[in-house]
Amino acid sequence: MAVHGTDAEAAQNRGVAAPEDVPDAQIGQPDQQLLGIRHRRDEMAGRRDQAAGKRDQRAVERDLEADIADQTVLDLEGSEEVLDRRTLRVQELRERGQSGRQRAARSRERAKRDRTLAGVDRAFGAGDRQESKRDREFAATDELTGARRRGVGLEDLQREIDRARRTGETLVAAYVDVDGLKAVNDEHGHQAGDELLRNIVARLRRDMRPYDLLMRLGGDEFLCVLSGVDAAEARRRFERLGTELRAGPTVRSVSFGLGELRDGEGPQELINRADQDLLAGRARSRRA
Repeated sequence: MAVHGTDAEAAQNRGVAAPEDVPDAQIGQPDQQLLGIRHRRDEMAGRRDQAAGKRDQRAVERDLEADIADQTVLDLEGSEEVLDRRTLRVQELRERGQSGRQRAARSRERAKRDRTLAGVDRAFGAGDRQESKRDREFAATDELTGARRRGVGLEDLQREIDRARRTGETLVAAYVDVDGLKAVNDEHGHQAGDELLRNIVARLRRDMRPYDLLMRLGGDEFLCVLSGVDAAEARRRFERLGTELRAGPTVRSVSFGLGELRDGEGPQELINRADQDLLAGRARSRRA
């Protein structure tokens, strides 16, 4: 575990409050409009599907009307055989039969049109859902680093905890703090600081599986969640990461702390324990 500076400097370098100090109302403020768009698209898709269902129902009713009209024609034509063909009644029945056939044809045409419109509604509904999916993904992703945003990431972490409890697998959260970000920003500009964060996240992903969770808690702090891995194995991975970063062409380092899921813990408790482990590790290194 790399240690740089005092705890006060580390707190300054983070540039954000610890997760437990950030009210939920302040989490992901830029995401609220995107989430609102997502909800409106989902509602629109639902309304389109509902309209399509109603059109299909009308088509079925009109087909039924056509069938009844056809049956009426058959009944009328059958009755002609028992009537005097010289009477006006025969002509009246024939006219009614013709009118019934025309009504049946119109009903079938309207039913066909309703089915076409229902198909259009469903196509638009599918498009709305696709747009909603893109909005959701954009709202869930930190635009700078590509990590999950904190608000959405906490929901993902809860699902990982639930899954670990169902399967009995171990689950480890690693609280990662990028060392020296403030110094990079001050000396080389924020663009260099942004590049540092992107490089660190890319390096973290190299040691993570595609389904492992990587969340940006804020500023220079990230959370890596590894399933099926115990604390000892996770510590070896992050110590190796620290060694590689210090040996690179541009000397950089990260500090980290680990928390392995315990019975009854929720996302915030697990994150807090990993953060406390990070601070305790820094204190030990300073005394050594």
